[in-house]
Amino acid sequence: MTSRPAHRRRRPAAAAALLALALSTVLGACTGSSAPSPTPTSSTPAPTAAPTGVVTQAPGRTLALGAKFDWSRVDLARSYVAQLGADVPTFYELTWCDVEPQQGKRDWSAVDTVVQQARSLKVSMMLKLRVGACWATGDQQATKARGRKTESLMPADMTTYRSWVIEAVKRYSAQGVHVYAVENEVNSPSFWGGSIGDLEQLVTAAATAIRAADPQAKVADMGISSTAYGAGIAQRLLDQGQDAQAVKAYNTYYERRFGTRGKQIVEVTSADDLKTALSSDQASRNLEYLQLTTKLLADKVTDLRQVHFYESYQAAPLLMDYLRATTPSGVPVQVWEAGQFLRGGSLTDQERVDQMVKTVAVLLGRGASMVLWLPLVPNPDGRNADEPRYGLLEPDGSVRGTGKAFVAMARASAGATIEGIATKRADGVAFTAGGRTHAFVWATSGSVTLPADAGSVSTPTATATSGGGGGAGGSLGTTSPQQVTTTQSAGDLVKALS
Repeated sequence: MTSRPAHRRRRPAAAAALLALALSTVLGACTGSSAPSPTPTSSTPAPTAAPTGVVTQAPGRTLALGAKFDWSRVDLARSYVAQLGADVPTFYELTWCDVEPQQGKRDWSAVDTVVQQARSLKVSMMLKLRVGACWATGDQQATKARGRKTESLMPADMTTYRSWVIEAVKRYSAQGVHVYAVENEVNSPSFWGGSIGDLEQLVTAAATAIRAADPQAKVADMGISSTAYGAGIAQRLLDQGQDAQAVKAYNTYYERRFGTRGKQIVEVTSADDLKTALSSDQASRNLEYLQLTTKLLADKVTDLRQVHFYESYQAAPLLMDYLRATTPSGVPVQVWEAGQFLRGGSLTDQERVDQMVKTVAVLLGRGASMVLWLPLVPNPDGRNADEPRYGLLEPDGSVRGTGKAFVAMARASAGATIEGIATKRADGVAFTAGGRTHAFVWATSGSVTLPADAGSVSTPTATATSGGGGGAGGSLGTTSPQQVTTTQSAGDLVKALS
C-alpha cells in the first residue's frame, strides 16, 4: 500500500443531461443550503428538500466503506472483514504519552502490533496522533481522565513534539500508513485541555512535521464531534435570517440527544430559545472549533475534513448541506466515525438495518468519499455495556442484519462510480461498475413502482450484489430501503423511478 488513491477526493463529473439539476460533489462548491427538515415524529420522518437528479462521482476507490475495530477482539471480526474486501479503511489512535511515558524511552510495540494486524487483514490503516498528558506537557495536570485516557495538553517543548511526530510518521509510512489526523474531538474539554490558539499552533506544527517525514501523506483535521454540528447548522441558518428553519434543524439534529446530557442539549421552541442554547459554554466552544476547522482547511494546513456523525439518519441531509457550505472547494470529506446513537431506545433489528442503510446512503450520496462505521463489534464489558452505538456484529462476532446490509453496500461500492439519488420521489445512492448498477433506495413519500424492465428489487444482503439486474421490477416504500440491481445507468434508473 504505497499510494493512497483510496483517500483522495473523487473528481466530479457532469450529471446525465436528462436530469434537471445535479449537485456538485466537491464539497464547498455550493454556497446555498436546502431548507432544513422539520422536527421528526415517531411516525413521520423529517422531510428534507433535495435536489432532483444524481451526484456523479468518478471511480477511483477500492472501497468507500470501512469500520472501526476493537483490536483487542479483532479475531472475532476476521471472517467478516474478509467479506468487506481488500483495503478496508480504518483508523487507530496513538498517544505520545502512551508511547513515551518516560522521557527518552519510546515503546512503539503496541502500535506496531495493531499496524501489523491491519496489514495481515489487508486493512488500510489511518492514524490519529494525540499528545495526552504526561512529562511532555510540563507542569500541567490532566483533569478529564477516563480510565487510562486523558485530554491532550499543549506540549511543553514543540521541538520535542515535532521530533516525536516525525519519528511516528517515518515509522508507519514505511508500513503503508499515509493518512494522519492530529488530535481528536477537540471541541470537547475531555479531549483537548489547551486553548484554541494552542491547538492551531499544534496542528500547524504537526502537519508540517508529517509532510516532512512523508511527502505523500495526507493530513486530516481534528475530527469535531458529532454533537457539535447541530450548533453549526443552526447558527448558520440564524445568520441567514432563517429563524424558523434554524429551530427545526436544531431539533431534528439533536432529537436523540434530548435528555441524555441533562440540560446541555434541550429541545427549543423559538429562536430566542435557540439563541440561548447556542450561547452556552459548550455550544460556543463547538462553534469556535468548527470555525477553526474551516480555517485550517482553507489555509491548507490540513488536507481532509474528518467528520463524526452518530445522529438519526434524518439529520444526515442537514449535515451534508452544512459541510457543502463550510468546506473549502476541493477538500475531501471523510466520515471517519458514523454510527447510531440511541440510549434506551427500542428499535427492532430491521429498523436498525433500515436506518444504517439510509445513513450511509445519504452520507456517500451527498458527497462523503468514505464512511467508517463504529463500532464493528460491541464490547459487552466496555464502558457502554448498554450499547448506545449499535454495532454491525454481535458481541460474539456473529453477523447482524446491519452487518449483512453493510457488506452489500461495501461490495457494491468497490471500484464503482458513486451517484447520489435525490429526487422528489426517491432518495438513496447508486454504485455503478462493470455495466451494472446497485442502488440502495427508498421512496420519499408513499410508494414508487419500478417497471419490470428497469431492474430487480431485493432486500440488501451480502449475496444481493452478485448477478441480477435483468428485470422483474418491484416497489419501494418509505421505511425499508431496497437494493435495486440493474444494467441501466443511475440516470436511467432515476428516470424509471420518476
